[in-house]
Amino acid sequence: MTKLGRSMSALLLTIVGISAFQQCPVWREIAPCACRRSQAKLSSITCDKMGSYGQVVNLLGGHFGPTDRVSLKLSSSNLQDLEYRAFKELNVSIENLKLNHDHIGEINEQAFEGLNKVNYLSLADTTLERVPEKLWKKMPAIKTLDLGRTKITEITLSNFKDLPNLECLVVPGNQISRLDKGSIPARVQRLHLGRNKLRHLNHTLVGLKDLGWLFVNTNELEDLEDQLPSEAPDLKLIHASQNRIKRLPQQLKNYPALDSLFFQHNALISLEGALTKSKELVRLVLEYNNINMITKDDFQELEMLESLLLGHNHITTLNNSLIGLRNLNFLNMTFNRLTEFSFQDVVGLQELRSMDLSFNQITNIIGPAANLVEWDIKLTELKLDHNLLETLNGALSGLPELLRLNLSFNKLRRISPDDFIGLDQLRLLDISNNLLTTLEETSRTFLPRLSELRASHNNLTVLEKDFHGLPVLCHADLSSNQIVALGRDLVTKTRCKIEHGVHEGTWDTLKIYLQDNPILCDAALPEIMSAMEINHTRIYGVSHCPPLSEQPVTSKPNGFLGYIPETDAQLETQDHDFDAKTLTNVLDSTNQLQPKLHPESLGVANVEFHSSQKYSIEHLEGITPEMRIHHDQPIALTLQPLNIANSTSDSNDLRNSTNFDPITQGQQITKLASEIEELRSRIDQLSTQNELLLNKTILEQKELLQRSPKEGDSRKT
Repeated sequence: MTKLGRSMSALLLTIVGISAFQQCPVWREIAPCACRRSQAKLSSITCDKMGSYGQVVNLLGGHFGPTDRVSLKLSSSNLQDLEYRAFKELNVSIENLKLNHDHIGEINEQAFEGLNKVNYLSLADTTLERVPEKLWKKMPAIKTLDLGRTKITEITLSNFKDLPNLECLVVPGNQISRLDKGSIPARVQRLHLGRNKLRHLNHTLVGLKDLGWLFVNTNELEDLEDQLPSEAPDLKLIHASQNRIKRLPQQLKNYPALDSLFFQHNALISLEGALTKSKELVRLVLEYNNINMITKDDFQELEMLESLLLGHNHITTLNNSLIGLRNLNFLNMTFNRLTEFSFQDVVGLQELRSMDLSFNQITNIIGPAANLVEWDIKLTELKLDHNLLETLNGALSGLPELLRLNLSFNKLRRISPDDFIGLDQLRLLDISNNLLTTLEETSRTFLPRLSELRASHNNLTVLEKDFHGLPVLCHADLSSNQIVALGRDLVTKTRCKIEHGVHEGTWDTLKIYLQDNPILCDAALPEIMSAMEINHTRIYGVSHCPPLSEQPVTSKPNGFLGYIPETDAQLETQDHDFDAKTLTNVLDSTNQLQPKLHPESLGVANVEFHSSQKYSIEHLEGITPEMRIHHDQPIALTLQPLNIANSTSDSNDLRNSTNFDPITQGQQITKLASEIEELRSRIDQLSTQNELLLNKTILEQKELLQRSPKEGDSRKT
């Protein structure tokens, strides 16, 4: 059917009162425009990046009838020809009109002729510079008007006088510095004046009794006293953040329906009882102010309050101000000046689930375990990081629903068994960046559901049975400590169990992160790895190890994997001992052709001082002088030990019990390590020589094989 035919059919059916267009046309017929029909029988048409308004008319003409209700959006288009054209050319009933990011040029009010049914108009992100008040006579039914980001500089008394039904006015992101008194229609229910340059509201809002929400954020306002509606029974939200307001307006007491209040990033010093009548308040945001004190009366009647954000202020004490907040769910007190916290301040707050007390100066927490149980505190998340805590004194015991506990960046030196009693639901414990030297006491505390332990950047040295109270631990971050040994029974009572996701309830591998710990430079690392993997545990990490001659050689008791320094200098020898001279004699056999030797596969004897005070030899698996273990892969080394037998008589001097001076002992060990390094260098030289000899021998054999067939052929000839 031709365009003329479609138009004639539409006209005929319109005359008899029948609409020919009940559905959107096929998308190919109006592309690149798109059409979607809603359940309210409203056709939403969107056309982006049009070259002209004439192109829109050509695409949509004949596809819709005058009785079709349409929501039309023309965005990012060049509509300069609209100056001498009109929307009535589309022959539709437009109810919503959106002209966003368009280049319109000079607005001709005649182009908007016949749009008397438009109730929503958006000219956002289109350069206007002033309110196009001449258009309102063509569209008197507008209820919602969006003029955001149109470079408007002022709102005058006449701007909206021809819009008696206006209920929602949105003019954010402009450069408005002038607001005439009485310029906002009295029936406005939603007003957005945010992100402008207003220094004063000029009493413009005082008579807006129907106001439901108000945005005046990001302006230059200093005082709202007597600037808000004298009464507004339906006012629910006020957003006044990022101004210079020094005190809350007392008119807040006149808004019984107020449920959300945002005054962050201002200059408030105190609350002065302005919220005492806000019984329906649910969200209160007062962050980034200069509040230095809150009193018991400030929140006395806020029984419906769920979120209270007071972070980044100068508050030094809570003053029992939270007692009446029966429905409080989230409390943020980060970046204040609290020096002490008592759980008595949150007694009776059974809905409180998350509390952030980080970045304060707290040195003491008060709350005996027995009382906590009686208080029935149901916190699931508690942040106490970046404070000055040196001890917990059992104050956190008895929080049966706590899931996440952050104690990082404090000054904790010890964790006692009583500190975590009753934390049966705890999943995450962060005690990183403290001064802890041991986690031994945690083995006496049972945390049946702890899956992640963060204890990096402490002073831990030895872990023996520290994980015995952590039966389902899956991640243990112990990086950047001084760990030199792991107990053989460390993980024997621990097995990772997945609690979330599609694999919930299945067993997994415990991952221990030992980044930057001395144990990763331990020559017994393969033994450590094997022992851990038997118990479904893998070690991860990377460490920059010094040369072997600079690495400490200390004792290794049978109950540990790794080296533990001993203070007793008395040493006794065992039957299988040797010295550097013995190793030299073994390797100094140059009369025979030897296979190629690599330092990586050469086991070197290691002197170890056991707690039994006996001097013994245990062969190490080969470790290069600067061993690196990549962080993204589990450590797994396949090493071949070199067994050295038949020690020479030079080692007999060590078989007698002898007492050593610690200094002499250290010098001997250092000397032996240096000799071993020299031997390794010599081994490299021998390996090179042997390879040359081996290659020469192979070549000679090949030449002999090549000569033999030729000699046989010559004999036959």
